[in-house]
Amino acid sequence: MKRLVFTMACLLMTIGMMAQRPNHGREEFSPEKFRQYMEGFIAKEACLTANEQQKFFPMLNEMLQAQRKLMDQEREIMRSGMNAKTEAEFEQIVKKTTELQVANRKTEQTYYKKFAKVLTWEKIYKVRMALTKFNMYALRNFQPKGGPNWQKGGKHRGNK
Repeated sequence: MKRLVFTMACLLMTIGMMAQRPNHGREEFSPEKFRQYMEGFIAKEACLTANEQQKFFPMLNEMLQAQRKLMDQEREIMRSGMNAKTEAEFEQIVKKTTELQVANRKTEQTYYKKFAKVLTWEKIYKVRMALTKFNMYALRNFQPKGGPNWQKGGKHRGNK
């Protein structure tokens, strides 16, 4: 009986402590911290100088923002498909999302030409590889229960 009461008391205390920490000890997501971490990751992976970083990252962030808008539009159109009923409606959804994907690539192409005014094509290639690597790293290391590792100073393979 004492053992049961003790176990129940411990359980209630644990639940009470968890209820007081709604995010379970994780920091709130900060887009600014995420951006800073991404920029640091890319700068290191692509071996960017301070001068190159200063000129390049505003353009990169501008490109990513433009692409985000296109992806948001695509996501909204895809959601509208949940209410679609006819073949014509589905055809429009597919056509519109494909057009947005092409626009996304054209945006990327335009910005890569702008990047070439600041970086060599070799560094642009390295930036592109770093972006791919960062996206894979960010997806792999996001842990909802423990919080994303990038906020806790987690290491990636390039940080040895």
